[in-house]
Formats: sequence, C-alpha cells, structure tokens
Amino acid sequence: MDEQGIRELEERLKKAMVASDVDALDALLADDLSFVDATGKVWTKADDLNGHRYGMQRIEKLDVEEQSVRVYGAFAVTVTRVALSGTFAGAPFAGSLRYTRTWGDIGGGWKIVAAQCCLAPF
Repeated sequence: MDEQGIRELEERLKKAMVASDVDALDALLADDLSFVDATGKVWTKADDLNGHRYGMQRIEKLDVEEQSVRVYGAFAVTVTRVALSGTFAGAPFAGSLRYTRTWGDIGGGWKIVAAQCCLAPF
C-alpha cells in the first residue's frame, strides 16, 4: 500500500461517516479497534457502528482541512484535521478536530486498528 492508497481509504471512511454507512464502516474498522474520542472515552468497533446504526451520532459536514500520511510497510499513520458538524445524542455540535489513525494490513486488507481525536485549535 502506498500513500495514495491510504488517502483513498481515508476518503472512503469520510464518506461512510457522513452517510452513516455501517457496512462500509464495518469493512474499514478492525474488529479489535480502539478509538479514543476527544473526551477520553474509549470506543470499540461495536460502539462506533452502533452510534451510526441507531442515530446516536449524525455527521452533517466533514471537511478535511489538512492531512498527512506516512506508510511503514504493513501499517500507516494518518493525521487529519477536519471541520465537522452534526448531532450527538440529539445535541448539535460543530468544531475542528484532529484525528490520528493507525491503519494496518491485517488478513490481507487494510483497516483502522487504532485512532484518537482531540479538539484542534482555531
């Protein structure tokens, strides 16, 4: 996998998040995913999928402002700054976040194995 391939996976992820496409997200997330959100809560793959499946989180806008990609053989790291808005548990939100994701070649397919996000300064 090269940098362009990882960027294409990131674009698929973005589209799946905005559409709450659980099947696409399922294909992109490792079964043992650990995702640390901006509050410090750790989410599993099931947590993330269920958030989309049951409407707990809805992303209306997700604009990538900057992104770096580094590929290291069978894994890659992306650092992405986004502007996003939507609702979480029915409450509106909007802001700028920075995501760090680790992609790994597991079982012949590239999936997110770990991720973390934080508030990005304006």
